[in-house]
Amino acid sequence: MPPLASRRLRRFYYRVKPHLPRSVRWALRRRHARRIRRTTGGFWPIDPAAGAPPPGWTGWPDGREFAFVLTHDVESRAGLERVRPLAELEMELGFRSSFNFVPEGDYQVSAELRRWLVDHGFEVGIHDLKHDGYLYNSRNRFARSAERINHYAREWDAAGFRSAFMLRELEWLHDLDVLYDASTFDTDPFEPQPDGVHTIFPFWLPRSPEDSAKGYVELPYTLPQDSTLFLLLGETSPRIWKEKLAWIAKKGGMAMPIVHPDYIRLGDGVEGPEMYPAGHYRDFLRHVKESYGGRYWHALPKDVAQFVASARESLTKVLPPGNGQASAERPKIWIDLDNTPHVPFFEPIVEELESRGFPVMLTARDAFQVCSLAEKKGMKFRKVGRHHGKNMLMKGAGLGYRALQLLPMVARERPVIGVSHGARSQLLVGNLINMPTLLLEDYEHSRFPGMMQPTWEMAPESFQAQKVNGHNGEMQYYPGIKEDVYAWRLKPDAGLLDELGVDPADILVTVRPPATEAHYHNPEAEGLFERFMNRACRTENVRVVLLPRNRRQEDDLRSRWPEWFEQDKTVVPRQAVDGMNLIWHSDLVVSGGGTMNREAAALGVPVYSVFRGTLGAVDRQLEAEERLVMIGSARETDERIPLVKRARPEARIGASKETLRVLVEAIVARANEAAARR
Repeated sequence: MPPLASRRLRRFYYRVKPHLPRSVRWALRRRHARRIRRTTGGFWPIDPAAGAPPPGWTGWPDGREFAFVLTHDVESRAGLERVRPLAELEMELGFRSSFNFVPEGDYQVSAELRRWLVDHGFEVGIHDLKHDGYLYNSRNRFARSAERINHYAREWDAAGFRSAFMLRELEWLHDLDVLYDASTFDTDPFEPQPDGVHTIFPFWLPRSPEDSAKGYVELPYTLPQDSTLFLLLGETSPRIWKEKLAWIAKKGGMAMPIVHPDYIRLGDGVEGPEMYPAGHYRDFLRHVKESYGGRYWHALPKDVAQFVASARESLTKVLPPGNGQASAERPKIWIDLDNTPHVPFFEPIVEELESRGFPVMLTARDAFQVCSLAEKKGMKFRKVGRHHGKNMLMKGAGLGYRALQLLPMVARERPVIGVSHGARSQLLVGNLINMPTLLLEDYEHSRFPGMMQPTWEMAPESFQAQKVNGHNGEMQYYPGIKEDVYAWRLKPDAGLLDELGVDPADILVTVRPPATEAHYHNPEAEGLFERFMNRACRTENVRVVLLPRNRRQEDDLRSRWPEWFEQDKTVVPRQAVDGMNLIWHSDLVVSGGGTMNREAAALGVPVYSVFRGTLGAVDRQLEAEERLVMIGSARETDERIPLVKRARPEARIGASKETLRVLVEAIVARANEAAARR
């Protein structure tokens, strides 16, 4: 949603909010939160891009692994009454925290309570001005409110500020006389202003590039709010806090939650549907103390801010011109995984983009083994859509339906560019909302009609050498083949043979059937495939690892050719396997075309293709280089595919990162160009 439209919607909500019954507000929020959660698996509660330390980061004081900071926002009179019991709970466990109070809300915090907190080692901060959602309605209104906030900052000796509802205009906050602001988060799609700062580290926000000595420290909260976990999403334990804390500790960041005394049930006899047991919080604090003792720097927010301010020259986060959100230094890139080979291909690309500070929105279609393989590799993605079979009408309808499923997510996340290796739903979305797309491809005969035309295209240099035209997009080229992007990552593991029950002395043949549901399929390929399988299964000491395209194809082959599977002559892996590792341990590969052929070529493994569609530029080049053998007849199936052991070299030769580097540089350049167009 465009910023102006979302701001108007927020204004409308906060005007009508006082007139909505509390139960109705919570019911609406729960429904909204649960709908969002279904689409946020790739970046909440953990945003992989947020784990990179800022340039110049030297670590926490005393060599501690991570920082642990506790904060509380007191929203109501009921919350005010629970401040002291909550503080006492923390003291029992050896913790201290900051309590942020609303200066002109529906309660008055006494000087005595503030003094008691400070005397016992706690911190007092400012939470908005009135907690009514109007603070940022206009620049003039904020300037007037800032004068009042500064008055309370002096009176309370408060070092920090946090906005209500996590609303923010970070440039405006320079009007405040505070050391730090804590109105941002690394990732929290459930907030009214859901764009995060994509870091679990604090940073310095200078007043201007010319005067970096003046400014304030930004402390993003990095553990989900208690109200989000327990009241909106209905979590019944602090499991998510613990899991994310483990990730933050590993990355060396700052773990900081927001806990509201308003919602915590402290055994004072007060009950309500919008409350959760204090045991959840106590359990989490005990877990921190017992599992991470001596490893974390437990500090008040003002202590962290002072630490950052002293190193502000190296911890500066520069905002894009005119952007008061500080949502990211880099534009967001959307990558869509549409087919199984896209997973290993994009894995190193995503890692490299994130290491450069680019937030990546990753979606995956529930087809073939896309999601299971992505999960196995630990990729954070959102599952959207599924496969709709070989019927062309169903395929077309499914493609359009998936585009509709993607649209709300894209509108919310607002990536500047879509990148894929032929994901047609993404291309359709890009054209519908005028978002630039970059199509990476390596088979020129794939069809991208009408509304699926890309903005830009990138293909192997073999396209250029053979004068292959693009799909109306501006074409760039990269060296080698797409499988070179990840071939260098292979670490051979012979344990795979044990998993498959294959004797190392056997002749291991990896076989991929033809893609019978693809638009380019030629039935001749099925005859060649079946002839080879019959021959291999009759040959002594040959074991076949068969990799069907999907479950439907596997069931069909088992039904028609049961003899292939007798005595485990042919093995189908029970779960997704590392295809490159399997190929490396194979003596030869026979495939109906596509990625597996080129993976074998990239690794120097003998590979034979029974593909009978129109040959692409990449395969023509590999055939000319004698890295791929094309099989065109039954006779060639018998005579040109030797079933023999191959001599494996001790190490692979020639695997490099050059193809990966060129592709990432091109994606970065196109993302920056797309961002400049906005």
